[in-house]
Amino acid sequence: MLHALITQREGQNMYGKSTDVLEAAYTEFYESMGIRLHPVSNFTRDFEALFEDPIDVLIVTGGGTLHPKYYVEPHKAELQPHRDAMEERLIMYCVENEIPIIGVCRGMQHLNALFGGKISYSAPFVVPRPRGVDHMAKICKSDRYIKINNIHSDCVYLENLSTMFYPLVVDEENGTVEALGSPTKIIRAIQ
Repeated sequence: MLHALITQREGQNMYGKSTDVLEAAYTEFYESMGIRLHPVSNFTRDFEALFEDPIDVLIVTGGGTLHPKYYVEPHKAELQPHRDAMEERLIMYCVENEIPIIGVCRGMQHLNALFGGKISYSAPFVVPRPRGVDHMAKICKSDRYIKINNIHSDCVYLENLSTMFYPLVVDEENGTVEALGSPTKIIRAIQ
């Protein structure tokens, strides 16, 4: 069985107290593949303890907007500063220690941004991509297309992709990256 650290959204409960939130879909999906998840609190103080037992992979989850400094356009969306700090620390630790990383949606965007790329906020697509409506995207270096979902409004345009990554899947009509990889690090991410 593989063991994975998994990041969580930062939020507040009805009393205004800070919370960590992990969508059940992540647990159901990864456990169905035989991966035991170890959720990371955005507020943990003992970072080193996260790696006391062997970890096979870091999963950087989706949900929410990153700090405006990572975007092409300015925004005033609600931020998750504790999550941003924890994810950055986890990502850098895993890169330095050659622990594989999987990024999902916001996780892909965060990886791109941390290594010099940019994100577009509420991107004005040439071909509209309504939330919840699937569309076709091309698997790079092949003639294959796959149907993918669209439950986000932020994106990484090809011209804003970090030089540390290469596109694996693209929305050709809009010039956006739907999946990326790294030629030198063990990183794969999907939008």
